[in-house]
Amino acid sequence: MPSSTDLLDANVWLALAVEAHSHHGRAKKYWQTEAAPRTAFCRVTHLAVLRHLTNRAVMGGQRLTSAGAWKKGAEFLALPEVQILPEPTGLDAQLETFCKAGPTSPNWWTDAYLAAFAKCAGLRLTTFDQGFSRFSGLDVLILRT
Repeated sequence: MPSSTDLLDANVWLALAVEAHSHHGRAKKYWQTEAAPRTAFCRVTHLAVLRHLTNRAVMGGQRLTSAGAWKKGAEFLALPEVQILPEPTGLDAQLETFCKAGPTSPNWWTDAYLAAFAKCAGLRLTTFDQGFSRFSGLDVLILRT
């Protein structure tokens, strides 16, 4: 049975938030036709989106102030289908399993955390990152562009 909640990777939230983003159209299509009835941030994805929205290297001339980024995040959270979820039971054990099986890579840690979070909470992870297919037993929707 499919999950009733999608945990969106920061790359999906960012593409939804920024109309000029190269993947905005694909993210919007997902939101309108493919999203589960509920969508979620975890604290890591929430903070990542805020960080990206205020980063000149990511946003260029459209970089937001901290207040502007917080407002954008609050706009998502004001939607009835969006929530921030607490860490699920069993997260640390699943994270350890994923981390020990993975490569020594800076990006591995956060990816393993998101995969473990989604798996333990019974969520579908939605992302543009094809690398999430390497996590065993993870319900993942990889948005193709």
